[in-house]
Amino acid sequence: MTKARTPADSPAHSLLGLELARFVCAVSVLIWHYQHFYFQGLTPVGFEPHAQPLYGLFKPFYEVGWLGVQSFWTLSGFIFFWKYAQPIAQGQVSARRFTVLRFSRLYPLHLLTLLSVAALIPWYRHLHGSDYVYLHNDAWHFALQLFMASDWPGRSEWSFNGPIWSISIEVLVYALFFALSRLGLTRWWQALGLVAASGTVYGLKLTPHPIVLCVFFFYLGAVTQLGHAALIRQPRARQTLAHVLGLLAVAAATALLLMGKLRPMFYVALLTPVALLLLLDWVHPRSGTVQRWINTLGNTTYASYLLHFPLQLLLACLTSALGFSLPLHEPAWLIAWLAGVFGLAALVYRVIEMPAQTWLRQRLDRR
Repeated sequence: MTKARTPADSPAHSLLGLELARFVCAVSVLIWHYQHFYFQGLTPVGFEPHAQPLYGLFKPFYEVGWLGVQSFWTLSGFIFFWKYAQPIAQGQVSARRFTVLRFSRLYPLHLLTLLSVAALIPWYRHLHGSDYVYLHNDAWHFALQLFMASDWPGRSEWSFNGPIWSISIEVLVYALFFALSRLGLTRWWQALGLVAASGTVYGLKLTPHPIVLCVFFFYLGAVTQLGHAALIRQPRARQTLAHVLGLLAVAAATALLLMGKLRPMFYVALLTPVALLLLLDWVHPRSGTVQRWINTLGNTTYASYLLHFPLQLLLACLTSALGFSLPLHEPAWLIAWLAGVFGLAALVYRVIEMPAQTWLRQRLDRR
């Protein structure tokens, strides 16, 4: 009989496959937001996806790259169930400790980018007489942003550093996750029940609030993690069979998608779990250098997500003030843009994110 792999000798032990998945999701969102470069005020002028650089390579990202957010939510669900579900259920992680961990990880860079955008908005208004991309940049929405609550009302009133909207919704799901885990609701059928319930609410259009989709994808990630934990204890032949069946399901879904008979969001709901299972199985390099590079790519994702819009706003101000245009249709510019964002994100992670996180945890944990 083929020996089953255990978590200790599985790719899941390092989660390097998840780091690659996070990076792909970040690229997806950045390319989707490439259209921001065409905005004049609140309207994109002359943006045609098929005319953008490297469209043949990045077509899914140009067309539906916003779905990278839903995949991010799935990744969060996987990671949180892997790392926190049982410790919370067993009382090893308190509500205070959980809050400190999440606050110290998310808030410092959020505050920095929020203040950066708030400082740039008056400059853009002076140049154009309007705001850039996002409309609701007033005192009320700034207050919501300060508390990471920008989209809690559920009205899609995007403001300031708009991409933070998905994090603000995820914060609510973190609270739900902690409460349910503390109650012991961490089994696969309970997580699957939450997926089914939120999917039903979404399908019946009972509410447009984005928390519904966030719960759906977050707990889809939880189901994926629980399924993966069970799968890696099976003989290798059964693991391979599960992977093949997953690939066949994705192939069938791809055909339906191309025929216009499957919505992209439902396709992503299938593709993301299958991709996670495959990446966790395949991405397990022995080279320490490769491992460090993959970890670095994963570590850039949060910073790239929050930095790219402030950078676009800064470039919009500079091009208007100095009277030059960006070579938006050139592949070299797209590559330089992506490399610049992720390069800056890697620097910000080391110089700002991690020191701020450590400083906050040291002080908040003392109280």
